[in-house]
Amino acid sequence: MDTIALFTLEILISLSLSITVLFVISRPLLNALRDLCVSEKQADFWLSYTRTMLLLAPLLLVLVIDGMYVYTDALDSIRVTLIAALTGILLGLIIVGKRVFAPVARASNNNREVKRA
Repeated sequence: MDTIALFTLEILISLSLSITVLFVISRPLLNALRDLCVSEKQADFWLSYTRTMLLLAPLLLVLVIDGMYVYTDALDSIRVTLIAALTGILLGLIIVGKRVFAPVARASNNNREVKRA
């Protein structure tokens, strides 16, 4: 497979995986952000931030990994691309999950303390 075509395919794989994940989580995430944020503008910002991070992190990881190795087989390159893209998405989701869960955990602990009193 031509190098440019393979590189383009790797980028498309990364972007398509990211867009699929964003399609699945955007509406529930926006609803959660609206509950957690003080204003609609803050919720919109954090949703945009998350979308950007979940597009860039996997793509950056794919580009870094792809630049480190020379593959003899296009299938190996695509396999590593999938691993890198999915790892980037996973890391992005872990970071987002921790950020979104922190205020939820605080609110939950506050509710328990109020019920005890």
